[in-house]
Amino acid sequence: MAIKKLFLLTIILILCLSRVFAQTETPLDIPYDDADEEVPEQSNFFIDRSGDEPRFIQRLIWEESIYVFRYEVIVEQLEDGEYHEVERLSVEENFAEVSLIAGQYRYRLDIYDLVDEFSFATEWREFEVVRALRPELTGFSPQAFWLDEDDNWVINLYGQNLLPQSVFYLVQDNIRITPHSHTGEGTSARLEFSGVSLVLGEYSIHVVNPGGLDDSLGRFTIGNRKPFELNFSLGYAPIIPMYGYLFNDTALDAPFPGSFYPLGAVVKISFVPYKRLWGNLGAEFSGSFAYLEHEREDYTTNAYLMNVHLGFLYQKYFLRRIFSFSASVGIGITSLMDFHYQYPVGPPSENITGHYPSASAELSLTMFFSRPFFVNAGANFIHVLTPEEDRPMPGFVRPFITVGIQL
Repeated sequence: MAIKKLFLLTIILILCLSRVFAQTETPLDIPYDDADEEVPEQSNFFIDRSGDEPRFIQRLIWEESIYVFRYEVIVEQLEDGEYHEVERLSVEENFAEVSLIAGQYRYRLDIYDLVDEFSFATEWREFEVVRALRPELTGFSPQAFWLDEDDNWVINLYGQNLLPQSVFYLVQDNIRITPHSHTGEGTSARLEFSGVSLVLGEYSIHVVNPGGLDDSLGRFTIGNRKPFELNFSLGYAPIIPMYGYLFNDTALDAPFPGSFYPLGAVVKISFVPYKRLWGNLGAEFSGSFAYLEHEREDYTTNAYLMNVHLGFLYQKYFLRRIFSFSASVGIGITSLMDFHYQYPVGPPSENITGHYPSASAELSLTMFFSRPFFVNAGANFIHVLTPEEDRPMPGFVRPFITVGIQL
């Protein structure tokens, strides 16, 4: 009866263990981050960093069966055309951990049933352990990306074992920036980054080789050479009337119905503290002064038009930072000063001065002809908010060209 039971048990084991191997070749050229913390269920190796030097542990895995008491794992290495046994382990789990040097290997399982009797041996399965190379970083250039000066986002690395299969990245706390492409030639590597991925900060450069060995070097800076920009400019700014009672061509009593008033000047000051690749943000102060005069048959109208505005500024450099485009919107005060009528005979009328809130919008283009000197040209539209209900609020365009300096 005991022999019959043993025979039936052996048949069941053969049927259940016909697929005992689930492991294929196990090369070590697979990167695995944080392998010394916890071994994933499907990982075929991990790194023991408890000693002075990292130690690779290979894991041989096969399909588990509840009808097996234990497995005896035999590992052989190929040397000079022949296999020689290098490991023999007895395990009850469905995996075995070994530490092997680079080379060609094979292994098989001796299966022991529930009464710890040898049942059968599996076929040999071959695998390869690939040597893991430790990368070494000795230097890099440049030392920084300056967002307000550079337009080429490339880092050149120098060292040893910098491979095409290596993984490179910049890291700062929880921020990781990876290059969109890289090349590795052993003693050097070239990392190319996308400008939109760059975030201000101080970073370490990391490299992880196949197998998980890594190295790092710092510090690398992503920032602005100047924390802010301060621009001063002064230039010419005539007035082109658009609408409103003050400039109404059809009203007989409109003070200034002309289409162009050439005498004007403008001063501009911009402060730009927020600088990014997609553009810079800041504030712009502008003040303009124009002289208005219109002659009629019986009298002449005279006045000074002054505008003072503070606006929100957007600025974007292009073409190697030779040119920049700017846009701004703001609010301020428009003043009509010394408005009076001058008659051919007799004294002029009483002077009238008024101050009114106004809104402005501006577009301009800047060209640096010799840094820090630049030319700025554009146009500013101003809409004046006057209180009179029966007189439309005036609006005009102020084209300008200025020469300035950037600090």
